[in-house]
Amino acid sequence: MKYLLINGSPKSENSNSMKLTRAFMEGAGWTDGDKVDVSKANIKGCMGCYTCWLKTPGVCAIKDDMNDIFDKLVSADVVIWSFPLYYFSVPGILKNLIDRQLPMFTPVMSEGTKSGGHPPRFNLSKQRHILISTCGFWTAKGNYEGVTFMYDKSVGRRKYDAIFCGQGELFRMPEQNDRTGKYLEIVKRAGQEFAAGGISADTHLALAEPIYEQKEFEKMSNASLK
Repeated sequence: MKYLLINGSPKSENSNSMKLTRAFMEGAGWTDGDKVDVSKANIKGCMGCYTCWLKTPGVCAIKDDMNDIFDKLVSADVVIWSFPLYYFSVPGILKNLIDRQLPMFTPVMSEGTKSGGHPPRFNLSKQRHILISTCGFWTAKGNYEGVTFMYDKSVGRRKYDAIFCGQGELFRMPEQNDRTGKYLEIVKRAGQEFAAGGISADTHLALAEPIYEQKEFEKMSNASLK
């Protein structure tokens, strides 16, 4: 099993989302593989020049770290996307990487699609993806629609699973270790299940349970700002 970890947090290793990701990977038993720290990589924004489609098929005109990342994306069996929620989507630095995946598709239009699309340049039908993210709201529900819409389009609705965790700031507070530790154990279980074939419905339900109830969490969050 060849995996690629894409850490899309501007805080790199110290992000709350990476704490969940490390627990997930421990459960999956994944100890070595390719990794991209987007905050440390030189990834320029897509210029929309379509050179990768029309002049050098599959090869981007921009010469930066994305060329190496592109090869890792194509060869991975599993891609782990780890990131915090920024303004109801992924951080800008990660969006640059996502935009630069254009060479992975061909310029011709797909036939019979509901809203249009482009066929993939490579056969990635067996590739799997897992999205792992934290946000600062008391719940993930109702806050990740922008993320899921983008990944539905970019990797395919049935090709990824997701762990979206509200109350993410708790994971940086040592005094919350008892509560967050229990949640990380569930994330570890999710990793084990994912590696074995897929995260169970029961585990998804456990992951969706808030660490604190809404009023209690929001009271603590507001108090921390004073």
